[in-house]
Amino acid sequence: MASKVNPTPTLKGLDAEKFIEKLNTPSSDEELKSLKKADEIYKKMEYIQK
Repeated sequence: MASKVNPTPTLKGLDAEKFIEKLNTPSSDEELKSLKKADEIYKKMEYIQK
């Protein structure tokens, strides 16, 4: 049987601000290029599916 998963602690204050800032900041130019390419591919797939 699977074990119980404990809830993730809630971030507050400065820790929460740092987490959100890091979450919304791409780590490098390479990552930005990768995200843009993925977005282009997704848009093409969406067009094909319609």
